[in-house]
Amino acid sequence: MRAAILLAACVAAAVIVGGAAAIELLGTYATPCSQPRGYAFSGLYTGWLVDGAGAGRVYNVQWTTGSVTASFAAPGGAGAWGLCTALGRTLYLSNNRTSYIYRMTTTGSVMGSCRCPLDGPADMSWAYAGNYAYVAIPARNVVAAVNVDTGSLIRTHAGPGKRAVSCAGSSGAYVGDADTHTVYLDGKSLITGIASPLGLEEVSTYVDATYLYVVDDATDRMYMYHSGLPVTPASLGRVKVLFR
Repeated sequence: MRAAILLAACVAAAVIVGGAAAIELLGTYATPCSQPRGYAFSGLYTGWLVDGAGAGRVYNVQWTTGSVTASFAAPGGAGAWGLCTALGRTLYLSNNRTSYIYRMTTTGSVMGSCRCPLDGPADMSWAYAGNYAYVAIPARNVVAAVNVDTGSLIRTHAGPGKRAVSCAGSSGAYVGDADTHTVYLDGKSLITGIASPLGLEEVSTYVDATYLYVVDDATDRMYMYHSGLPVTPASLGRVKVLFR
C-alpha cells in the first residue's frame, strides 16, 4: 500500500519526536481541489475533502490516493471550509464567510443549520465524548467547543501559535497554524514546514497507532503521517478505522 502513495522529495515537514513515539511521513498525494481545506474520515477507507474554490464543493476521496469516488456542491456557497463527521453518518460543514454550520447527510442533503457563536469558523473536529465539535476560529486564534446543532458556545482554548486555522482529535488537541506553518499537539510543535495547514484529521486504528492527515492549501496536497507502532505495507493495508 505504501508503494501506492507518492512520496514527495521536496517535503519540508520535520519529524518531531513526541514522548516515546516519533511521527513519520508516510506519503503525500495531490488533492482534486484548487483550494483544499477541511477533511473528515468516512470510516470506509474514504474521506470527505472540502474545496473552498468558487461556490465550494465536497469530494469523497480514497484516503491513501485521493482518487475521487463522489462529490456534491457545498451548502452555503462560497466560503466552505471546515468539515467533521459524527461517527461517519452525519456531516457538519462550516462556512467561513457566512459563519454558518450546516448539518448534512453523506450525500450532501441539508438537514439543518446554525450560526457559529464566533465569526469566521474554519476547520472542525468532532468531540466523540459529547454532542459537539471543536471549531478553529482564525481571527481570534482560538479553538471553540460548539454545539453544532444549536449553535451554542461551550468553551474555548487559545491556539498555541498565531492563527489557528485547523484542528483535529476528539479533544481538539491537534492545531494547525497558517502563520507559523506548524501543526501542534497539546500546545507543542509536532510538524513544521507545512505552508498552509487548512485541514487536519486524526484517526486511531485497532493496533493502537495514530494517523494524522494534513491538508496543505499552498501545495494543494494531502500529507499522511503515522505515529505509534511500526508500520509495514501489509499492516497499512489491513488498517481498520476506529474513531475515538
